[in-house]
Amino acid sequence: MLEMHGVSRRLASFNDIVPGYVFSGVYFSEKFIAAHPDQVRAFLRGLTRSFEFIKKHEAKARSYLPKYTGVSEDVAQRSALRDLSGGGRVSMDTLNRQQDLLLKFGLIERKVSLDRIIDYAFLPK
Repeated sequence: MLEMHGVSRRLASFNDIVPGYVFSGVYFSEKFIAAHPDQVRAFLRGLTRSFEFIKKHEAKARSYLPKYTGVSEDVAQRSALRDLSGGGRVSMDTLNRQQDLLLKFGLIERKVSLDRIIDYAFLPK
């Protein structure tokens, strides 16, 4: 966005340096899942449907951004779009590589097992 406004020049994108880096995720506590499993499934179903809509109708999806984010139409149409091909799933290899980077740069003290944290069972097949 800064480049589009003429205040900087991009030398490389973060994705060029660390391909596939995951910046966000959706989290539910075990207590919430136990109490509201149908709501969790419905939310994730809607989220993955939005991924499909974005993949099939990218320009239309981007046209909604100014209304809901306040960015200009120009920025909305040219901003980077994350890879949505996994349907909400990210490979454990990718997530483990991210942990390796976080460990290397001192952002975490030790790696943790992701098997207890990542559960795709509630995502639509």
